Amino acid sequence: MNPVPPKGLHVSTPTDTTIVLSRAFNAPRRLVWEAMTTPDRMRHWMLQPPGWTLTICECEARVAGSLRVVSKNEEADPAMSLLGVFTEVVLHERMVHTEMMLLGNGQPIGSLVETHVFAEKNGVTSMRITQVYASKEARDGAVASGASEGMEACYRQLDELLAQRA
Repeated sequence: MNPVPPKGLHVSTPTDTTIVLSRAFNAPRRLVWEAMTTPDRMRHWMLQPPGWTLTICECEARVAGSLRVVSKNEEADPAMSLLGVFTEVVLHERMVHTEMMLLGNGQPIGSLVETHVFAEKNGVTSMRITQVYASKEARDGAVASGASEGMEACYRQLDELLAQRA
């Protein structure tokens, strides 16, 4: 019998500056970690909005390693960039990184600190992401942006990638 993970992304706002996202994957923790930290695998599940293309995907999941994801829309300029630096990494268990969203002209549009925690039980990996924003307004803007729906669409793609690799 194959374990079946709970469906969908669970989102909560436990404090004025925090978003907590929880999701389970029907795959071993090692495979989930690899899919979330290996650029070639990240490209397979990181969906882009219609008309957008993922042009750069770099991830060095080690302390002081960088995270860089750039998306471009052929009809709109500038590109959007997500930049970060890993501050803590415990292989297959936990990673913490800064994250800043930038417009193509370098103008920041938001920043946060993001912590991922992974746990496995009976072949199902639970992932908990804690995002800490500088202010309530920034947190509320992230909640209102609809980003969680986009994240869940990406995670459904990740489910498919993990099923192929399991």
